[in-house]
Amino acid sequence: MIFRKLVLGTLLITGSITANATTQISNLGTLEDGDFGLVSHLFIRSQSFTDVVNFTLTSTSSITGFFAPFRLESASWTLSSSSRILDGGALAFGRYSFADLAPGSYSVSLFGDSRAFGFYAATYRVAVAAVPEMETWLMLVIGGGLVAFQLHRKQKALGQQALPDGSPITA
Repeated sequence: MIFRKLVLGTLLITGSITANATTQISNLGTLEDGDFGLVSHLFIRSQSFTDVVNFTLTSTSSITGFFAPFRLESASWTLSSSSRILDGGALAFGRYSFADLAPGSYSVSLFGDSRAFGFYAATYRVAVAAVPEMETWLMLVIGGGLVAFQLHRKQKALGQQALPDGSPITA
């Protein structure tokens, strides 16, 4: 009996605290290659919410993850940089990806309505986009030039050969 009252009291206190906290701001800081984590929010009572996840990238990166909403109604998201909104949509169960984000500060806003005991959880993983360095581009151009030169020499050599009857080969 005492245990039941203790659990009920804890739920009521937690519910009243959560019901007043309709905004949650998560600052992930600077994200580097290989960083991963979890962002979540539990709603004890039905309420509207607006949650913001802030992060900074130091190099061109892609962020992928998995999103799991439960008992959310008309919930949406937007991805914005310091200057403008980049993308948005409905919060849906499944994988997501933000590809080739330039260095800078970003915010993901999650907003909508939750029923009692609703929640969402989102994982994230950062991967630096592969950008070839100048030396790689230079080797690629030189290699392509050598292949073109060899094809030109081969074509020129074939043009000067003679057939078995003595007549020249023409293309």
